[in-house]
This record gives sequence, structure tokens and C-alpha cells, in this order.
Amino acid sequence: MRTKFSTVVAAVLVLPILSGCTDSSSVTESGESAASQSIVVASGASPESSVLAEVYATVLASSGVPSRVEMLGGDRNESLAALDAARVTLVPEFTGSLLAHYDPANTARAADDVFEALSRSLPEGLSVSDYASAEDRAVVALEHDSAAATGVRTLEAFAPSCAETVAVVSPRFVEDRAPEQLAEGVDCTFARVDVSESADAQETAVSGTTAFGTTTLSPLAQSHDVTVLADADHVLAAQNVVPLFRTGALDDTAVKALSVVAGELSTTDLAAMIEQVRSGQATASAVARTWWDTRQ
Repeated sequence: MRTKFSTVVAAVLVLPILSGCTDSSSVTESGESAASQSIVVASGASPESSVLAEVYATVLASSGVPSRVEMLGGDRNESLAALDAARVTLVPEFTGSLLAHYDPANTARAADDVFEALSRSLPEGLSVSDYASAEDRAVVALEHDSAAATGVRTLEAFAPSCAETVAVVSPRFVEDRAPEQLAEGVDCTFARVDVSESADAQETAVSGTTAFGTTTLSPLAQSHDVTVLADADHVLAAQNVVPLFRTGALDDTAVKALSVVAGELSTTDLAAMIEQVRSGQATASAVARTWWDTRQ
């Protein structure tokens, strides 16, 4: 079982963990080559990206590390290109997505396995520190009535019904190769897959549809309208929040701050902050500050 860090003192343990990785994914020694300028945290246009960027920037600043958020507004490729060009210092990411980017053929699925494979796959000059329990991995969900009637609570139990089921899935579910992982892991191939942007909204309750493919941070998965099927065997790949940064850009204080985020940020916390931003109740910087203030 992987131990989570919840204090700055405990967070220093991340350094020995990373020392076993390849040179390209390890943290610089003692921060001797760390940049003296502000840490620039990249943010995309989505609420998920903006909230994560503000969380990292807030915790870094609170630890005495000058930091600011740079709005890029593009996709993952734009953020990684900005990181390569040293326009930004840190990109908040998800472990499974990064692994698929750098090593598409890798079959790791469990959180620790994905993180270790990611650490080995990073190109020279890029590093990661410890990942958070907060995640946005692919999940299969059933309408409550259907789950209650059949008693199905796990992917394995649901798998025999896949061939007779029409599933409404989000684009992210497809992008994360979840349909292929289901087929490989539990021999689950849906009778038909309808890709819909609205699969990430609570109003997805399409008449006659009982199965949905979405991700853990989506409004649908976080709602009380569906039952998310358990995946104890890690059929669907882990997607834990992780900071990707330029090797040598962070000193020990900054690395400890990143590890505090890893120990404190949960999926429930992150989903609640994202929903506040998505609904216009608060800005990303405001929800990040409120979240961090409750942990002081």
C-alpha cells in the first residue's frame, strides 16, 4: 500500500522514492541548480486545468516559493511544448495520460505501476514528484435503478452484460482508451458505443440507457444519479494528479510543497472545486485559496 504524505516534514520522503528512477525523472540534488525566478505553472482553458494550476501555485507561494499561473488555453501538446521551451516551469497533469503520451505501448494500469512506468519513460530534462490520490480515471457507471435491480457493483460482475448494452460515453472515456482496456481486461465489448459531450452532464439519463462511460471528476460520476462500478483489479488505467516539471527548476522547498499537495488533495476536494468554477460560483484562484486555508 502506498503511503500518502500529509505534512511538509513527511513530504521530504519523496526524494528517496524518486532517487530510484532514471536520471531524467529524478529531482535535482539540494536545489543547487534550481532557478531563482518565479515558478510558472501552466494552465489550460478547462476548469480542471485552471483549478490544478492554482492549487499548485497557491501551495508553492504559501511555502515561500515565488510562483504564478500562466494561462495557455490549449491542449496537452501546447502545455508540453511550453515546458520544453522553458516558457513554463510546471504542468499539472494526470499519470495515465502522460504515460500514454510518452510510452503509448505501456500496459501499466494500477496507480503505483503507472507512476513507476511514467518515471522511467520521461525524456531527459523532465521530472515528476509524488502523485496525489485525486484522480480523473475512466469509470463505468450504471443508472441506479439498473444497478439496484441487478445487484451489479463491479466491472467484473457487469462484464457479461456488455454485449447487450448500449453505452453513452464521453470523449475523454474514448481518448483514455477505456473501451479497449475493458475489452482486454474483462472481455467487455458494448453492443454499441455512443460518444456524447453530454455524457459528462447529469442530464445524460437518456431513456433506455443504463451504462455510461465517463471519468471520476465528471458531474455525472460525482452525482447521485448513477452507481460507479468498482474496479478493484485495475482494468481501467490510473489517472492520478501529478506535477510535471523541468529538472533542476525546483529546490527542496518547492519539491516538499508539491508533496504536500500529493498528500492532501483528494478526488472529492478537486471535484467540488471544479464544480464551483464550472458553475461560475467562484474563480479557480479563489477555490484553491479556500481549499488551502482549510488545511493550515
